Amino acid sequence: MSIKALILAGGSGTRFWPKSTKDKPKQFLKITSDKTMIQETVDRVQYLVNSKDVYVISNANHSNHILDQLKIEKDNLLLEPEGKNTAPAIAFGISQMNSDDIVIVLPSDHYIHDEKSYINVLKKSADFASNNDAIVTIGIKPNKPETGYGYIEVDKSILDKDDFVPVKRFHEKPNLETAYHYLESGNFFWNAGIFIFKVSVMKKAFKEFLPDMYRLFFESKKDIKEIYKLAESISIDYGIMEKANNIFMIHGDFGWSDVGSWDALYELVEKDKDGNYSDAKDTIFRDTKNCAVFAEGKTVAISHLEDIIVVVDGDKILITKRGTTQDVKNVKID
Repeated sequence: MSIKALILAGGSGTRFWPKSTKDKPKQFLKITSDKTMIQETVDRVQYLVNSKDVYVISNANHSNHILDQLKIEKDNLLLEPEGKNTAPAIAFGISQMNSDDIVIVLPSDHYIHDEKSYINVLKKSADFASNNDAIVTIGIKPNKPETGYGYIEVDKSILDKDDFVPVKRFHEKPNLETAYHYLESGNFFWNAGIFIFKVSVMKKAFKEFLPDMYRLFFESKKDIKEIYKLAESISIDYGIMEKANNIFMIHGDFGWSDVGSWDALYELVEKDKDGNYSDAKDTIFRDTKNCAVFAEGKTVAISHLEDIIVVVDGDKILITKRGTTQDVKNVKID
């Protein structure tokens, strides 16, 4: 079984301003450790995939960051002339591979706490995809009514008996009331955006559900710029996952976060007895609770506040209320 990893690194990280910018988005930053998020992603998967079989797909404008941060085969760096969402990115990636290859598609900017369990789930999934005409996705059991994630619906009673269960339906990001319902039912899992499949199986899905895209990436002789100019901008979830009937989910219990906002990062960091956190050079918290300061090298004082996040990056400063940081993507300053 030949396993390839396809790392999706084209995201813009708009919810992580001011640290994340269009010139250097989140995946190329040190957010959760002394390595950048894309370095962490590649390091983890190399327990399962040979370094020569790691492919990275990203925006052409970010090739310098990838070459600076990663040691990958030159031909394995796939540069998109423009962003067209995840379906074209995956089509581009697997067009470089053999039909019997098993592919693990991974976002480049996620946090994993238990790497051993994570690799074990990926290995199981690769084995299942190798032996079945199936596309595997990993579901994360929700621990709160999260409105920032898509959801996967399965029959939990089956999941209690088997590692892999058929997906009943993919759901878009819900409102808060619906998210509470998902949490209470036990049949809904967060969509981690991780997919495992045989190339031939995914190509068949493109041919059935996105035939124009199939012809562009697998049959046409056009160059990649022309292909992307003509390709539809659509996610793999909407284009294929929500329509196919051979999608299976495995539960991933390995401490996952997409670190998609400052709120998400606040949940990961170690806080003091008052719920405060700071990575600044010096910080004074006076009558302050449940606040976070991300301001390396700075001196910051916060007084008489609750549930505030402060981010300082050079001459850019973000001050926002906890619980609202998903909206940072609408701050148009860059």
